[in-house]
Amino acid sequence: MAKSILETMIRAVEEFKISPKMQNLNVEFGQKAFIKNFDLYEGRVARMFLELDLSFLKEEEDDVDAGPSNAIVELAFGPSEPVAEAPEPIRKPEAAESDPAQPFVVPPEVEILE
Repeated sequence: MAKSILETMIRAVEEFKISPKMQNLNVEFGQKAFIKNFDLYEGRVARMFLELDLSFLKEEEDDVDAGPSNAIVELAFGPSEPVAEAPEPIRKPEAAESDPAQPFVVPPEVEILE
């Protein structure tokens, strides 16, 4: 019976993880974390550069969002198409010739111009 309850609890948690409610919680947390980090960074900049006027960063009270959006975010996980193709190399890399008895590659001689 305990195993059945455990399996039911695990299944419920897994279903909640993929639910729109959990996705909205993730988005809301991300927004709060971004705003908090922005405020912390703004404070650091203000302390380091006292001569800067950062008043343009403050929002008007009318512009502030009252709460989280009710929109459901669809997160797509899985294989995706590449955005761009990687270019082919122009020339083939040349293999360094080395003697297995030597543990390092000897650099070529350099002609010194005077």
